[in-house]
Amino acid sequence: MREKSCPPAGRTGADPASEIKGRLTAREVFLFYGFQPDRSGFLRCPFHAGDRHGSLKVYEGDRGWHCFGCGRGGSVIDFVMARFGLGFRDACRKLNEDFRLELPARRPSRAEITAWRRARRREAEARDRAAAQVRRMAGEHRFWWAVKQQFEPRTEGDLERVPPIYTEAVNRLPYLEHWLDGRLGLV
Repeated sequence: MREKSCPPAGRTGADPASEIKGRLTAREVFLFYGFQPDRSGFLRCPFHAGDRHGSLKVYEGDRGWHCFGCGRGGSVIDFVMARFGLGFRDACRKLNEDFRLELPARRPSRAEITAWRRARRREAEARDRAAAQVRRMAGEHRFWWAVKQQFEPRTEGDLERVPPIYTEAVNRLPYLEHWLDGRLGLV
C-alpha cells in the first residue's frame, strides 16, 4: 500500500491562507490572542461594545467563528484582520510568524510544484520496485526452503544419494536469507 506523501510546508501549490486555515483551529487562535471561550465555545465579542452575555461563538475544528450580536465572523485570518486592523496578507504573515508555521513568504511556482510532484512520483516508483523485489526474493526463499525440506536426507542411506536439487537449495538459502535480512532490517 502506498503511503500518502505530504509536501513540505508551503509546497502543496495551495496558497498560504489555505494552509493556515488547515493547520490552525479557531479555538487555538482565540486562546493564543488571550480570548477564553467557555465550554460551549462562546465569549464576549471584542468587536462591539456592550456584549454582556457572550454572543461570539468559536466553532470546533476549522469552521471558524461568528458573532450573533454584530454579525462578524469568518476564518482565523478574518479574526486576525479584524482584531489587529491588518490586511489579508499581513494577517497571514502574522499568523505564520506567531504560530511558527514556517510557510514560505511566496507561493511556489508551477515549475517548483511540478518538480516536487515528479520527485515524489519517482520516490514512490522506487519504493514500489524495491517492494516488488523483496516479494520476489521472499517467494524464491520460500520455494528453495520447501525444496530443501522435501529432499532433505532422512536416513544414512539417503546420504549416499543426495539429489542435486537439494544441494542447490542448500547453496541458495544462505544468500537469500542474508539478502532478505538486510532488506528487512534484521541484520
